[in-house]
Amino acid sequence: MSEIAPSKLAATARARLDGLVRKGLFRSSGLQLLLSLVVLFVAYPVLEGMPHGESITSALFTYVMLTALLAVGGRPRVLVIGAILLAPAIAFRWLPHFTALAPDHPLSAGSLAIFVGFTIWQLLRFALRARRVDAEVLSAGISVYLLVGLLWAFLYLMVAGMVPNAFAFTPAPASGTPLDFADSIYFSFCTLTTAGYGDITPVNRVVRMLATLESIAGVLYLAVLVARLVSLYSQPAEKP
Repeated sequence: MSEIAPSKLAATARARLDGLVRKGLFRSSGLQLLLSLVVLFVAYPVLEGMPHGESITSALFTYVMLTALLAVGGRPRVLVIGAILLAPAIAFRWLPHFTALAPDHPLSAGSLAIFVGFTIWQLLRFALRARRVDAEVLSAGISVYLLVGLLWAFLYLMVAGMVPNAFAFTPAPASGTPLDFADSIYFSFCTLTTAGYGDITPVNRVVRMLATLESIAGVLYLAVLVARLVSLYSQPAEKP
């Protein structure tokens, strides 16, 4: 029997993967991603203190990241790149359950930040290139806003893991616990929305720079998104 050339095997595999993607077997909607993000933000502080809460939150977090991957994986190349970026992020998320690795290790936060940044880019391209406003475009636009807050939360965690006392707390925690994921989410969205309650203060210069950039990104993104949606909505409908 003649051996099949590796190039033909690779081409066959790519063709099959492309066929599965076209059939929607590797897709989730923007609305699913949006709902999963909302559930994560609402449920995480509640589940964290429950018995087996860490395992439940890790499972929920994994589901959200997989939903994000499938939401942008409309093309085989994007799906493969996203899976490669997501693999270390998921691994670092589950390693603390089996090893002595800290849950908020800088490598974990950094790998998650890379994947979330990739997801934001893909969703943003979809939202800005859309020709009409529909539920998918709205869901993608809102999801990008929430993912921006999540991205900066991971960046804050990464810096806090490398630089002790990068944040000051008012009042200071009795246990002296550094910034954790729940605190980073809270601080990130307070900064993104420019609420600024002042109970968590960036002290390190790098963190201050990140906080400034996040505030600017939050304001500009809302302005650009609203302008884009209004432009799409005001365009006359295309004739069939």
